[in-house]
Amino acid sequence: MTVDVLTLFPEMFVSPFEESILKRAREKGLLSLNIHNIRNYTSDKHQAADDYPYGGGAGMVMKAEPLVNAVEALQSGHYRVLMTPRGTPLTQSVVRRLSRQKKLMLVCGRYEGVDERVSELVIDEEISVGDFVLSGGELPAMMLVDAVTRLIPGVLGNEASVSEESFSGDLLEYPQYTRPAEFRGMKVPDVLLSGNHKEIEAWRKERALDKTRKIRPDLAPQASVYGALVHYPVTDKRGDVISTSITPIDLHDMSRTFRTYGLKKLFIVSPHPAQNEAVRQMLDFWQEGAGKAYNSNRAEALSLTRLTENIDEVVSRITREEGQMPELWVTSARLQEPVTGYSEARGRLAGLKEKPLLILFGTGWGLAQTIVEKADIRLAPVKGIGHDFNHLSVRSAAAVILDRLFGNGRSL
Repeated sequence: MTVDVLTLFPEMFVSPFEESILKRAREKGLLSLNIHNIRNYTSDKHQAADDYPYGGGAGMVMKAEPLVNAVEALQSGHYRVLMTPRGTPLTQSVVRRLSRQKKLMLVCGRYEGVDERVSELVIDEEISVGDFVLSGGELPAMMLVDAVTRLIPGVLGNEASVSEESFSGDLLEYPQYTRPAEFRGMKVPDVLLSGNHKEIEAWRKERALDKTRKIRPDLAPQASVYGALVHYPVTDKRGDVISTSITPIDLHDMSRTFRTYGLKKLFIVSPHPAQNEAVRQMLDFWQEGAGKAYNSNRAEALSLTRLTENIDEVVSRITREEGQMPELWVTSARLQEPVTGYSEARGRLAGLKEKPLLILFGTGWGLAQTIVEKADIRLAPVKGIGHDFNHLSVRSAAAVILDRLFGNGRSL
């Protein structure tokens, strides 16, 4: 890759570009770095590169003439970037995109800004390194060059480190440890000393997800998650397949829970026409009628709720909306091996950013076995402490499960 930098302060780049990874990349011939002084492209004897802003105001503005002259003189198939606080935020995805360019030209702004005609005439993209103001674009340009260079094949000694770094998978990096195993009473997590690579990988994914949700929730994976309250097919206490009645309290509480944890829709699955008509009237009241104005929070929650006759219809609706079939998770109060614990389930969620998820909650005595057998995973039952009584209402169990999967106080 070739990178040309246009700046009023070329000396600033001498030391940073002669150290560490950037130096090795240049020595290997993988990176060509050229620093150009903008003043060399001025047309007056004083080499003035700035002037007072039209319309008044504090400070000075970089002139269009020397910048445009410099870009046009050096342009040879470059992708041209102006480093400015008002630009597109520099993220790892932007870095990956820029790393695919064969030639980059970075223009370093200074003073109170750059004459707008520069961007209009010779700049392809404006980029910012954050919502703050620096003295100029030189430090941001160094940051961009460093970030892009790391992605050039052959630059890093261990190519795997690129894929494991923070933001490489849109997550912050998991915690790292080295010797000694104990320092000032603080021990390295046992899983990292176990030698079990599968468990280590799962632990790292979980910790990366935890750290991202805590520090940068805007980066955390947001899978398209749907849920369904299933009234058929479910079982009774003898294990026979039955259908159950819809209760208003389940609709209200489940809708509020789904809205709280950010699920996209709650499907109510029931095959009974007369019962479904009553449900439609209730939903119309809250979604379009007087209830919408009376209690906006309740109406917002119930706006997620849809009525369907069977699970296949739910899957079809999600597939049409998302463009692919959802992964299917089921819940049950009964322990039916194999089950997936919530730590593992949260790790799996991290890999579902591009695929929708449908979680089924059964009424009665749980989902029919024919449905359970179709599931991609079975979530571990919600159990109490110290006794075998396990008869939470479905709305209570759903709240516990969704908190374990998506809440800030996740456990197990």
